[in-house]
Amino acid sequence: MIKLRFFLVVSVMVAVFFAGCAKPPIEEMNNAVAAVSRAENDPDVVAYAAQALSRAREALAQMQTEADAKRYESAKRLAAEAQSLAERAISDGQAAAARAKEDAENAIRAMQNAISETEQVLNNASRSPPAGVNIQALEKEFSDARGIANQATVAQNEGNYSEAFEKSQAVRSALSSINSRLSQAVISASRKK
Repeated sequence: MIKLRFFLVVSVMVAVFFAGCAKPPIEEMNNAVAAVSRAENDPDVVAYAAQALSRAREALAQMQTEADAKRYESAKRLAAEAQSLAERAISDGQAAAARAKEDAENAIRAMQNAISETEQVLNNASRSPPAGVNIQALEKEFSDARGIANQATVAQNEGNYSEAFEKSQAVRSALSSINSRLSQAVISASRKK
């Protein structure tokens, strides 16, 4: 019994000694902080990968809590997790930005085609306006749509792909409305003949 008690006391003392000698994972923690900082300063991450960035920040906060409590193995694991999550956020942000750019380019291209088509339809309609159609009002709407189209192109050139996409969609909707009203007027006029 005395041997067992002595063994337990020595075991506890050794464990306490080694726990007191454990060192915080400074390098791993610094790497995690740097990775999360890079992610926070990446505009693609901020715009397109905010949730992934949030998870990286949470892991970083937990890492600090564990380090403060001198649970260094847990802090080291969380540092690796925070770094991995931050790097993933950067990767996700870049991929999402590339998709957004492609979507905006396609939307701008479709918008430009719709502008050309609507311009031709309006020019034809202005030569012989269908009854009940206010061509000047439609031309004003068309002009307004072109102004928004210019804003979409500027947004695209500035790298604001979501705004470029939204504005180009708004232009296409306005042009579709103009074309629809002209078509309905032509159909109504042909029925009356």
